[in-house]
Amino acid sequence: MGSSRAYAVFRTTDADEAYARALRFVALLAEAEDEVDVEAEVRTVEEARRIARLLPGAAVDRVEAVRDPATGEYLALDLATADDDEIRAGLPLRLSAEVPAATVGPGFVRALGDGPAGIDRHGRWPDDPGTGDRGFGKYDGVQLVLYGDRARIDGRAPHHTVFLHLDKWAGPARARRLAAGAGCEVLGEVQIGW
Repeated sequence: MGSSRAYAVFRTTDADEAYARALRFVALLAEAEDEVDVEAEVRTVEEARRIARLLPGAAVDRVEAVRDPATGEYLALDLATADDDEIRAGLPLRLSAEVPAATVGPGFVRALGDGPAGIDRHGRWPDDPGTGDRGFGKYDGVQLVLYGDRARIDGRAPHHTVFLHLDKWAGPARARRLAAGAGCEVLGEVQIGW
């Protein structure tokens, strides 16, 4: 058990620029998974419907969990069958899905809207024989957080942030070397990642 260490390496208010920079880092991975994890927070019925179409079969969770008073079980919400009033009562919602990486492009990123969202591409950073640093597939990867500055989505920011995720044994020096590979630098303190 454990979590990756997430290093912010790029911030901008331009979603296309953030997406392009994230792709530059994905190209540096020695291995990249064929799927990406997408998570989006929605605050309106219209956003919920649009993102549900973008992420068919997405898991839907209330940002603030609600329990059935009779059973104590968490109340689920099925966007395919819920009417607008049911969705409105459940807002804000968090939708998450795993989708083929090939389907995620600039248009996909723009379609996520203006709520906080994350696109996570897991992989493995190349081994560095000069330092002895090795890639670790469980923790390594690239994350694009739209309208956020935290690796764990917990609020909205006016900008987008690209994070590099590394295993807990890789230190800030490795993060700086990887960031420099795409013309970036580590911004701020390390965060708990995925």
